[in-house]
Amino acid sequence: MKRITIDKLNIYRKYGGDIDDFARTGQEIEKQNFSSNDWELIDNFVQSLTLINNGLTSDGFASSTLEKLAELADEQAFKQMTKSERLG
Repeated sequence: MKRITIDKLNIYRKYGGDIDDFARTGQEIEKQNFSSNDWELIDNFVQSLTLINNGLTSDGFASSTLEKLAELADEQAFKQMTKSERLG
């Protein structure tokens, strides 16, 4: 099962990547979708993809990041995350 789904990504985007806002105002049903590390995982990929898109990483880093993202994200989430550098 993929850890990053389009539903989780949409929730992440809804709160602009702000985990504190999500913790304070998120709906219980939204919170049930996330395991303890999912938000951090998405956040780390967003940061890495931003660096990649800005040309601030090596080709090896870019390649390994995209491979790892493909392993952990469903197809829709992968396409959405690699479409732009910022999600929030």
